[in-house]
Amino acid sequence: MKSQEYEVLSRVEEGHWWYRALRRAIFANLDRYLPDWRHEAILDAGCGTGGNLSRLGTSPRTVGIDYSPDALRFCRQRGLSNLIRADVSAVPFADRSFRAVLSAHVLYHAWVADVSRPLREFHRVLHEGGLLFLELPAYDALYSTHDDAVMTARRFTAKGLCPQLEAVGFRVLRMTYWNSLLLPPIWLARRVLASKKTESDFNDGTLPAWPVNTALDLAMRFEHGLSRMVNLPAGVTLSCVAQRA
Repeated sequence: MKSQEYEVLSRVEEGHWWYRALRRAIFANLDRYLPDWRHEAILDAGCGTGGNLSRLGTSPRTVGIDYSPDALRFCRQRGLSNLIRADVSAVPFADRSFRAVLSAHVLYHAWVADVSRPLREFHRVLHEGGLLFLELPAYDALYSTHDDAVMTARRFTAKGLCPQLEAVGFRVLRMTYWNSLLLPPIWLARRVLASKKTESDFNDGTLPAWPVNTALDLAMRFEHGLSRMVNLPAGVTLSCVAQRA
């Protein structure tokens, strides 16, 4: 991610509809698959400016890593201290150090040369039966100007991700998309109209006007309730829970 994007992220992620939806997805999966997560050792692999890490509980064994000094600086401004500058492709912890690994919108990045390397590292640092929680941007067709700003090298599909996880020793427990309700207008804005102005209402890099932000937040809340009952077959974001087999 380019340096200026961390300042934007730190400023908008508490109130932006998309980041709220992201945290609902993450913590619903934690509650479902690791109910005692507040007391477990968790690695936030690619912690960014600390929005998720700050909510991961009080265990001193919970750690955030990020390769960007800018990201870690914003984490410290939140009062977070259990931080290490590190590459997700070379995680600086011993085997079986964590009960869970969370990696939210990290593996897409141009700094990740080979997705299999961080996946192998996540597998290595997890306990037997440990859990991996992934959030990833979906579909190459949704590539946008915002992807340029955050240095996107790849987008993902469920069909492509499952074999990558299985190849390094994970068993997929859940694979679903979200941000499904907005998939048609986002695709239209990004692929057909191809206009920065048109795209801006859906771009997660800026905070929309209050009525737009509120309406989109309500739509995501509705969708979240639906996704708790069924896996959604398509969407802008791909969410996965996998277990070290």
